[in-house]
Amino acid sequence: MKKQYTKDKFMQYGSLFKLIEDRASVFDDKPLYQYFAKDKSIITMTYREFFDEVKQLATYLILKGYKGKHLALVSESRPEWVVVYCASVCAGAVIVPIDRDLAPERMAEFVVLSDCKTIFTSSTYASKLKEQVTAMPALRDIVSFDKYDTEDDGLVSYYHLLEQGAATILRGNTTVSSFEPDLKALAAIIFTSGTTGTSKGVMITQGNILASLIGGASMTPYDSNDVFFSVLPPHHTYETSFGILGPMLCGATVVFNNSLKYFAKNIQLVKPTGMILVPLFLDTMYRKIQSEIKQEGRQKIFTFGINASKAMRHVGVDAREILFSKIRAGLGGRLKYIVCGGAALDPTLIKRFDELGITVAQGYGITECAPLISVNPPDRMKVGSVGVPMKGCTAKVLVEDGETEREADGEEIGEICVVGPQVMLGYYKNSEATAAVFTDDGFFRTGDYGYIDKDGYIYITGRKKNIIILSNGKNIYPEELEEYLYKSQYIRECVVCTRTVNGEETLTAIIYPDYDLLKDLDQSQIADRLKSEVAKINRQHPAYKQIHNIEIRHTEFDKTTSKKIIRKNI
Repeated sequence: MKKQYTKDKFMQYGSLFKLIEDRASVFDDKPLYQYFAKDKSIITMTYREFFDEVKQLATYLILKGYKGKHLALVSESRPEWVVVYCASVCAGAVIVPIDRDLAPERMAEFVVLSDCKTIFTSSTYASKLKEQVTAMPALRDIVSFDKYDTEDDGLVSYYHLLEQGAATILRGNTTVSSFEPDLKALAAIIFTSGTTGTSKGVMITQGNILASLIGGASMTPYDSNDVFFSVLPPHHTYETSFGILGPMLCGATVVFNNSLKYFAKNIQLVKPTGMILVPLFLDTMYRKIQSEIKQEGRQKIFTFGINASKAMRHVGVDAREILFSKIRAGLGGRLKYIVCGGAALDPTLIKRFDELGITVAQGYGITECAPLISVNPPDRMKVGSVGVPMKGCTAKVLVEDGETEREADGEEIGEICVVGPQVMLGYYKNSEATAAVFTDDGFFRTGDYGYIDKDGYIYITGRKKNIIILSNGKNIYPEELEEYLYKSQYIRECVVCTRTVNGEETLTAIIYPDYDLLKDLDQSQIADRLKSEVAKINRQHPAYKQIHNIEIRHTEFDKTTSKKIIRKNI
């Protein structure tokens, strides 16, 4: 069993409201959140303005009896989304962020499942949700961020709620400031992405949120000079915690991207110093860099620059910003640190970005842990590891030994289990599923297999439910083989599984090729090229781990909005 050894970097706060109030008192008129308006201009909300709106809305919610009530939240990334999230938590309500990319019918299902009586949304989604009101019989109000003057179409104005809260505060009401929250009470219901089954509602407390925020910020090098570019969906707890709320702790600025379509253009406008990404996004970024180098015929110059940079760094000279200034300019020119999590990350990518002068730190989290478990400390990173546990968190590995379990001996592979202040209460209205993921001594079963080294660093080998058990009893972790496959420039996406071939279960790679690189080949030639790539990988593995069948896809895999391949659809 390994305990954390990270240090405190930020003070402990008694509530989310106190955290926001303190940050406003320190950073005041500094930009906190910025986003692109419809006319492409950038709108800014300062630390003080954010605190004022949270205070106003929380005051309204408390006075109107919303404590304990469930509020749904669905919109594009924008400051109002964050205000509603924080104000709900500060008022003792229960916030339920919903995936904005779901079909309206599915959104309605989540609203009903989580017992929400009110939905906060934007004009983009309001009309779609109104069409589903009959499917949400308990729903009372739909509050629109973009509605102000009239409410004759059945929508409630977000700004009218703020005005009522502000008027109450002007009359001397200090309800929010004196409100004593129960940090162990339900504060949010976060639905899992459901990549391998039905989504579950994860019950998170305010204490969980604070522990994860402070723990994560304490393990990263960000400060008040940093600018974050937020590109992941806000409902995803990884982005909520570290891409949106976490930067507030260190006094940074967060700029919301308005569309992935404009990512390349916007990143040059924003010029971020930090980003929170998932591996697929990071991989796509590097593939684009390589593609542009090839198109411009600069492969030899690039390789020379890499070798020259390594030689200079060996003698203490770091010229990466100069040598790769053109590539870095395509990412805004100031990007220095990326935290990557949400799925397995190819360690090679960490090295490739490091060659450009950009540090990639791999973290590990899960929705049930709000979401942080561990982060690779920037001053003592171990490539291939997901780092050490956050403050207060203890991790252990349980190994199946016959019909019983025991704690791992040394670096044995088993299920990673954790206990700490960030671990959820359980699953909403699902006591059976809750009981199944906790050990008798209170540790949460992550469902991830891996090991912990002698220094306390966690390594992930794969998901428990994805493990392939061969007829000879050997275990295959598909993520391990997929990591090798992704190293091929010709493979854009892949999944390793078993298929029945000639009556036998056969290890199979389902591949979506990079058709841009293979555009001059016909299907038969593409198949031959991929077989050749898989043969190279097979030579690196024992016989039982070798892939003997390939399926080629013509379309991308179905994915969640956090860019995880939905394996159950394969």
